[in-house]
Amino acid sequence: MKDSGHSRLEFLGQLAGGLAHEIKNPLSTMKLTLQLLQEDFAQDKSALAMRSLRKIELLLKEVNHLDEIVQEFLRLSRGHDLKYQRADLRKMIHELVEFMHADAEQRQIALHSQLTGELEVIVDATYIRQALTNLIRNAFEAIEPKGAGEVVVRARQQGEVVVIEVIDTGVGIAPANFERMFRPYFTTKKGGTGMGLPMVRRIVEEHGGQVTFESVEGTGSRFVLLLPVDPGKRDTLQAMIRVAAAPEETAPPPVTKPNRPALERKVD
Repeated sequence: MKDSGHSRLEFLGQLAGGLAHEIKNPLSTMKLTLQLLQEDFAQDKSALAMRSLRKIELLLKEVNHLDEIVQEFLRLSRGHDLKYQRADLRKMIHELVEFMHADAEQRQIALHSQLTGELEVIVDATYIRQALTNLIRNAFEAIEPKGAGEVVVRARQQGEVVVIEVIDTGVGIAPANFERMFRPYFTTKKGGTGMGLPMVRRIVEEHGGQVTFESVEGTGSRFVLLLPVDPGKRDTLQAMIRVAAAPEETAPPPVTKPNRPALERKVD
């Protein structure tokens, strides 16, 4: 029965991926046609042409948004061809934080890292970097309504598990949305595709890991990635996760600013 259920899910995934591919082709034709019309109407300065141009630009924006959703869905449904290699997570996170520092400054966000010990793991570094980038960008967007804030990226190794945390002082997540955060297409952001967090989860689980989060509405959120140091040992990951997920008494506070309440509400 379990194998039958798995085969059915695999079939439905392939069917959905094929459907998305069929949608992508006419979308590409529509996009090209609208771009050609945009060029034609841009040369005409009449009032009618200007009104038509605005409508074309609106349609083009919607087509681009649909195309982005389809592209994200295709990447999610196909999975990833992971190329494992030994990677230095300390170096990766340091470079990623440095790369995103200018964007953080423009948003009046203090972005920094807290890295403990040696952090060498066997992963596909490209996809782990993509997952972290998605989480950091989400953190930036969660802070935006407040006008300023802080994002901390922590990493440490506990036993055979590496624990990576992305913590923000943004608006937090409403409790009613906790169970929907990793569902495809669910988003609370205007113009969002709702595929970022499902993609993060897919990447981490393909590595034999797990994603959890906790959040306090109005205070901030903490997303935690748990990755096996060696994917060959992923069979015992659940036992490792119980150890890694246990709070450390000596762990630094979520953020460096004083008198800010810690994140306490845990989501299983």
